Amino acid sequence: MIDRFALAFREQQQLFLFDKTYLVQSLFTVGGLATLSGRFFVQFFWNPTLAVLITLALLGLGAWLLWVSLRDKRAQWPILPLCLIPFAFLAASLSENAMHFSVLTAWLIALTALFAYTRIRSGRLVWGFLLTIVVYLTVGPAALLFAVCAAIVDGWKKRWASALLVPVALLCGLAACLLGWTPTLTSALTPAFYFDLDAQMNAAHWIPWVLLPLTVLVGCAVKDLKIKRLPLFGCCAILLIIAFVPAFKVAKNAEDRQAGLTYEYEYYVANENWDGLIKCCLSKDWIPHTVQYLNLALSWKGGMVDNMFKYDQRGPDGLIKNSDDRGVETTQAHIMFAMGNVAAAQDVAFNTLYSTEGFCPAMLKINAQVELMRGTYAIADKYLSILEKAPHYRRWAKEQKRFLYNDKALEADPILGTGRRSWPKLEGFSMFGSPLEELMRVVDANPGNAQARDYAFAYLLLAKDIKSVTGVVSRYFGQEGFDSLPVPVQEAVLFYSEYTRNVDGADALGPEWCAAHGVTEGTFRRFQKFQDESLKSGGKAPKGYNSSYWYYLLYKQI
Repeated sequence: MIDRFALAFREQQQLFLFDKTYLVQSLFTVGGLATLSGRFFVQFFWNPTLAVLITLALLGLGAWLLWVSLRDKRAQWPILPLCLIPFAFLAASLSENAMHFSVLTAWLIALTALFAYTRIRSGRLVWGFLLTIVVYLTVGPAALLFAVCAAIVDGWKKRWASALLVPVALLCGLAACLLGWTPTLTSALTPAFYFDLDAQMNAAHWIPWVLLPLTVLVGCAVKDLKIKRLPLFGCCAILLIIAFVPAFKVAKNAEDRQAGLTYEYEYYVANENWDGLIKCCLSKDWIPHTVQYLNLALSWKGGMVDNMFKYDQRGPDGLIKNSDDRGVETTQAHIMFAMGNVAAAQDVAFNTLYSTEGFCPAMLKINAQVELMRGTYAIADKYLSILEKAPHYRRWAKEQKRFLYNDKALEADPILGTGRRSWPKLEGFSMFGSPLEELMRVVDANPGNAQARDYAFAYLLLAKDIKSVTGVVSRYFGQEGFDSLPVPVQEAVLFYSEYTRNVDGADALGPEWCAAHGVTEGTFRRFQKFQDESLKSGGKAPKGYNSSYWYYLLYKQI
């Protein structure tokens, strides 16, 4: 019903700050109160379960506000199930991440105003005008819902003058557009106000906005019909089910499904829960996007190359996304940072740093850490000071601030110190060449960077380029921090050595060379056994070697 990871992803698209300037600037914009209150609740969405509970509580509060606005002095419980229907559709609308969470807080504020309006006894119309203007300024186009619902409530009691509230709300939207407070008249008067400007809003998002005034109209009629409680409750429940189910029948294309996967994966990355990410990836169907996150988790756990062939690998596309789109891909930023190409990581992270909802915390963290590696401490301090004003990230920011102007402590840190030592020796454009070219510059600068080295080996192994694998071993093996080889690299080197001797007649890379460059005696024995069993199998893959690089090299299609 409600995707908890989609809700959790919202927390990565905004940052609620306890900062006077931020709070004042947010409030003094059209819809500022709804935006600020929405962001206040979303800051707790780092916990997916808490995100669902908060969302359900707010949806339930909205239904209750609608109910108390419609009922008379009597309880009139049968109307309550009816009030759930528009909020069921609003919950469906929130399942799309481009619909801002502020739409829900805007409804709550508008319905609070409706409840207050229904309790006014004298000067009702004047108060209605004032409420309409105030509600528009604080929540935006949801004020039009307030005006329409208030007009229906009064119109049912033949107070026709309240219909004037609707043109007042429309005039507020027109004024906001003319004054430049909203970018377009459409966004000033429709749900598009709460939707990403650069995204196309599906017509389905109009459903709750139409249902809310219809619910008010039906609720007013039901009160007068005096239908017995149980039949009415049953009818409303059936209506709720019939109306709610189609909201989740909207077809999802491949891009939407991948976005849903990203929400879940990003939750584990943001919380650095690498075991959880591996388990999650293994439960999904194989696509390159999923394997990229799987290998990212293996990289941070250590020993990526040693473990990656235990899983289904099908080429270098499962390692890194080589895309020309540098502005929107948080996945790319995470992978570039893990592989040691921190300049490229910062390039992407900076471009994805800010969305229409605010700062992205994960991208702020990458930018802060890269600036610490660079030694540009004043800039790093600015990033960390922003994070320090967000309760969930305050502790992390304070821990990172101890590295400011402290080169000795920074260089001793396993992440920041390695990053500083891994700046390429040659200047070049970030993400100008292929991922492998840039990665090799990092390895050349610091062969002891295990993560960068693993990504370089993994890229070549997955591409079945065993000649280049051997070349990397020949060039860097024995340098500081590079005194052993992952088992799949040993297998690739040994296979290439055997190939050059048997095919080309060359023995420059004979057994002695392999042994001197990290190939262990156990790998020699296993390779001999693999060769013997391959001959016996008649060209089929021998059993027991599915997790070896030899199996991937000879029997796996990529």
